Amino acid sequence: MTPRDATGRLETLADTLLIGVFVFVASLPLVTAFSAFGAACAVLRGGLPAGRFWSLLRVRWVPGVVFAVVGLVLVVDVVLVMTVLPAPWPVRGAVLVAASAIGAWILAQACLGGRGALKFEAPRPMLMAALVVAGVLVWALPPLALVIGGPLALAAESTREG
Repeated sequence: MTPRDATGRLETLADTLLIGVFVFVASLPLVTAFSAFGAACAVLRGGLPAGRFWSLLRVRWVPGVVFAVVGLVLVVDVVLVMTVLPAPWPVRGAVLVAASAIGAWILAQACLGGRGALKFEAPRPMLMAALVVAGVLVWALPPLALVIGGPLALAAESTREG
């Protein structure tokens, strides 16, 4: 590995983490999270500088509201089943798999942005795994919530076909 390759990889990591901060800030009014993930995917897809995120951010209200409501329901569902409700392990696993599948599908739709209609295809297992890992990381280290949006957008973009 040459020093130039290492520098390029560090720049990509730094851009991904910076985009994660941008996604966090842009997603503070929850209904803009869908558009924030779409803009992050567009920046990562095009290999654009991270500063272009704000110029690519186009708020779409209807999918944003759906994204926010479904996201909140999934998070509350997983938290309740994993911590509060006395559910057996198979039920906990089923809820976790269902929540990660729905979350992966919604994140993939956000990465499509305004480029196409809803695509009903099976969620990618790697994106589902990335969502579970992201959830565990944020649960274990809450400050990671500031940057986790960038790696999730990178995972969604890298698992996308076409």
